[in-house]
Amino acid sequence: MSEQLLLFQDEYALLNDAVRSLAALDLDSAFTTFQRYRNLYRGNGDIDKMMAIAAFLRQGLSACPETGPDRPGRLFAFWRAFESSPEAMQPGSKDIISRIRLSFFRLLVRAAEDVPLPDSAYLYHNIPIGYAYLQTGQYDRAIRSLQTCLITTPDNAAVYGYLGDAYFLRGETDVARQVYLAACLIEPETVDWEHLQDGALRELLAELAEEEGYGEALSRQWLPSHAYIQGVFGPKKIRLKDEFVAFVDGYLDLKRAYAHAPSAAQAARLFLKGIVLCDNEPSLRLIKGIDFAEVRREMKAANVPLFVAYLRCIEHRT
Repeated sequence: MSEQLLLFQDEYALLNDAVRSLAALDLDSAFTTFQRYRNLYRGNGDIDKMMAIAAFLRQGLSACPETGPDRPGRLFAFWRAFESSPEAMQPGSKDIISRIRLSFFRLLVRAAEDVPLPDSAYLYHNIPIGYAYLQTGQYDRAIRSLQTCLITTPDNAAVYGYLGDAYFLRGETDVARQVYLAACLIEPETVDWEHLQDGALRELLAELAEEEGYGEALSRQWLPSHAYIQGVFGPKKIRLKDEFVAFVDGYLDLKRAYAHAPSAAQAARLFLKGIVLCDNEPSLRLIKGIDFAEVRREMKAANVPLFVAYLRCIEHRT
C-alpha cells in the first residue's frame, strides 16, 4: 500500500512540475516533462492538451524577434493568435491559460522596457502599452500610461475601456464606471467587451443580447442607457463650458444625421447623449439652438419603453 501511495505521489509531482514549467513559459522543460509523464503514466487525456499548448507557444515565440523595437508588437500579435487558437480554447484549459497570460505579459513588458517604448506607444492596432501593465497587475502604472495615450488620442474608446479596467481592478468601481461611460459616449462598438473587467456590465450586455433581442452589436449601443437606468452608471456632469458646448454640437450633428438617414444604432446613441444633456439641464438652458423638452421628445421617439423606465429612474433618484 505504501509503495502504491509513493508512486501516486511521484506521478503528481511530475505532472505539477510540467504544469509549473508551462505556466512559467519554460517550454522546452514543460514539453520534455509532459512527454516523460505520458510515457510513464498512460491514459491522461489532459496531457495531450497541455503538450499541444506548449508546442503552439514554443513555435510562436521562436518566430518572434528576440530583440528590437518590433518585438513587443510581434509578441502581442502572437498572444492574440494564441488566445483564439483551438489549443487555448480546449475545454478545461482556462486556469492554465490564465497562469500563462501573466508570464507572457511579464515577458512582453520586459521586451517593451528593453526598447524602451514610451507610455503613449501602441503595441498592436488599438492596444496601448498600458494594456500590458494592466495584465501584469501594475494598475498604477497602467493608469498613468493609458492617461498618456489619451492625451495624444483623446477619442479612443478602446483606451478608455482599458483605463476603466485599471481603475476597476484597483478597487475604484465608481471611477471605473465613469470612464466606461466616457468610452461608450465615444463609440461602444470599439470597447474590448470580451476582456472587460466589470462583471455587472458584461452580464447586462449578455442579458440585452438574449432577452431584448438587440443582437450583439446593437446591445453594445444600448448598454450604457440601460446601465444608467439600472443604476450601474451614475449621472455625468460636464463642468467645463467649452466641453459642454462641444458635447451639444456633437448631439446636434448626430440628430441631423439621424433625421437624414435614421438607424437603430444612431437612435441608441441619441438616447444616451440625451440622458447626459438632461443631467446637465442648468447648462443646457444657456445654449441657444437646443431645448430640454425637445431632447426628451427625441429620447421618447428613439425608445418609448426605455424612456418610461428612464423617467421612473429620474424620479427615484430625485
